Amino acid sequence: MPGATAVRNLNELLAASTRAADQAQSLIEKAEEEGNRELTADEEALFQEFLSQSKTLRDQYEEELAADQRAARRALLDDARQGIATVPSPSSLVRTSMQRVTQMFDRQMLDPKRGFAHIGDFAIKVQEAYTPGGGMADERLLKISAAATGMNQAQGSQGGYMVPPEFSSTLWDGMNALPDNLMTLCDKYTITGESLTFPANAETSRATGSRYGGVRGYWISEATQITSSSPTVRRMKLEPQELAVLVFVTDKLLNNAPAMEQYIKRSASEEIMFLVNDAIINGNGVGQPLGVMNSTATITISSEVGQDVDTILIENINKMHARCHSRARSSAVWFINQDVEPQLEQLSSIVGTGGIPVYIASPNGYPNIAEAPQQRLKGKPVRPIEYCKTLGDKGDILLANLGYYALGVRGGVSEEMSMHLRFDYAETAFRFMFAVDGQSWLQSAITPLNGSNTLSPFVTLAAR
Repeated sequence: MPGATAVRNLNELLAASTRAADQAQSLIEKAEEEGNRELTADEEALFQEFLSQSKTLRDQYEEELAADQRAARRALLDDARQGIATVPSPSSLVRTSMQRVTQMFDRQMLDPKRGFAHIGDFAIKVQEAYTPGGGMADERLLKISAAATGMNQAQGSQGGYMVPPEFSSTLWDGMNALPDNLMTLCDKYTITGESLTFPANAETSRATGSRYGGVRGYWISEATQITSSSPTVRRMKLEPQELAVLVFVTDKLLNNAPAMEQYIKRSASEEIMFLVNDAIINGNGVGQPLGVMNSTATITISSEVGQDVDTILIENINKMHARCHSRARSSAVWFINQDVEPQLEQLSSIVGTGGIPVYIASPNGYPNIAEAPQQRLKGKPVRPIEYCKTLGDKGDILLANLGYYALGVRGGVSEEMSMHLRFDYAETAFRFMFAVDGQSWLQSAITPLNGSNTLSPFVTLAAR
């Protein structure tokens, strides 16, 4: 199963299984958003692949969990035979005894929460560990530190404790559940190393001899030698770039664990999601993904002669749709700034005096301002997002199929916390790290076989 062999521990296996199931679910949700349509043949195949991958990873998780439990029982039996105490008392759990802990199997380390009830419980114990006169660090924190070897940042003496994986997973799941998440629309890959390099299509034209960068077929007669062709392939590299969010939590809020957990989950996940979404649309490619608006494959449609500033006309919509590659249209979405909505609601087709409204319509198909707009243009959904520019600027409306945008993600969200940074303010710092990179699969717009207007899965409107 692709990617399964790269998963190194139980937590990663469980998270990977969940991600595969989420990807399958996103295909269903996408079809529902597009008028409750049936899955295409390709989508159905991908759906079944994700389900199969999720099941395989889950089965692997269960097998390894059972193996670890068997190892735990053997370790306990060996210790009993040798007369060794397997569970040291809290008073004996001093830092000098950590070497013994690392050599034993500890069933608590199988718990993704590492024995803590919730993130508030964990945070309070970290605070107590650093408070002068607070006594010895909690046993569960010592085990987390003991699990790390060599030079690392998981040790409390080095500035912070690693947040247990269950709580990091909760934040990652929260990000995936956000309604504004553009990552679910991209062609997403999990990167386990520093980077991932793909052989990518170097096609820029559909003319004979140029398709797929030089693949060419011939009609041949009987016993005629076949002429060879040499495709050109480029290399596309995804190298996840790190983004970080630092959240300060007051000690007063820290003592209210449920409220603190809600605050951190909402604030950190939404900020990370905002940065990633904005990079997918507007990233400049320097220390961050190269966004659609800065891609050399994106087509910009000029405004109409004499068009008023800060307006959108039916001619703009027609020309943008005409330049969207036919293969990309089925899953394309109109992304707009919310300022654009009044312009769309005034759109009318060029028929008769005053035209006919084309955006405001009731479920029955006739103009009705009392009903919510169907939010569709040319049969494709219209999605307001705050990453599009304001009305009149280039990028205020974008027709895009993000399935043509490759996104590489390294794991989920990693978290650490420390009370040192703002100790004099009675605040604890939570740091969240996330690594991601992305770019268009295409290097340039495609020249069709017949016609001179280039086509692309990404089309926007020039400034007006």
